[in-house]
Amino acid sequence: MQFYDMKEVDLKLTLLSGGDIELGNLKISPYTLREIKDYGYTKYMSNIQWISLSVDDFINSTFDDRKRKILELSRDNLKAFDFYIKLGGKEMQDKLVDALKMVFKNDDLVVLNDNIVAIDFIKLGIVTLDNKGDIVDVNDEKLGKLSEDEIKIIHRDNFDDIIKIVKLQNYLEQPNEVAEEALVADEEAKKLLEHMKKMRKKVEEKRKQQSDDEEEIDISDIISAVSSKSHSINKFNIWDFTIYQLYDEYARLELIDNYDFSIKAMMAGAKDIDLKHWSSKL
Repeated sequence: MQFYDMKEVDLKLTLLSGGDIELGNLKISPYTLREIKDYGYTKYMSNIQWISLSVDDFINSTFDDRKRKILELSRDNLKAFDFYIKLGGKEMQDKLVDALKMVFKNDDLVVLNDNIVAIDFIKLGIVTLDNKGDIVDVNDEKLGKLSEDEIKIIHRDNFDDIIKIVKLQNYLEQPNEVAEEALVADEEAKKLLEHMKKMRKKVEEKRKQQSDDEEEIDISDIISAVSSKSHSINKFNIWDFTIYQLYDEYARLELIDNYDFSIKAMMAGAKDIDLKHWSSKL
């Protein structure tokens, strides 16, 4: 099933199963915890953060007032991909390609004409690189013989959805948020939804600030907690889980604990308990 055709429940089932997500003829496979450990968790998350920058992030980081005003006036016609591939220069382009190589688990990615990132073009004999990794030849004849399914490219019209999938697979965005966006019909509604998401982010940041006194936990603590608390997951098989599966398990175990605690409190005479069943929607 294509990403565009997935409803909220379809996304949840795919993410829970650790399955691939297809976008056109592109396939994005989630990393397992073992793969992330071997790649390097810090580098992995750094790459995801790097390719998750929004148009507003780029505009707000522009120090030149004149350039920033021009970008602000063009805001509705810009996409994040434009900054990565054209407006940010060669260094930003190279960082984008490195991060996308990680996402697609493929080193055969090259930038063509400063407007697309092509996948497998070296293997197919379309692109030839020199010793420095720069393109020296593009075989248009071979390119013309490829079928539509064989031409795998990343461009400004599918980049945002690629990033959305990556965020979903890494528990940085939830399926219900994607479902909300799918229901948006016009530009005004889109702006309202974007404003609501920003407000949610501010509330979440404020909540996080209020809990700064608590010792922060990282992914290693969550892996340890889930593998110790779960009846079926241990420190040997947990490495085959994806990040989404890990955090979903952690959230569900926390919900079960809170439910048990609430029941015990009610039995002890406590009142005004907000009882949420352990099988409720996360």
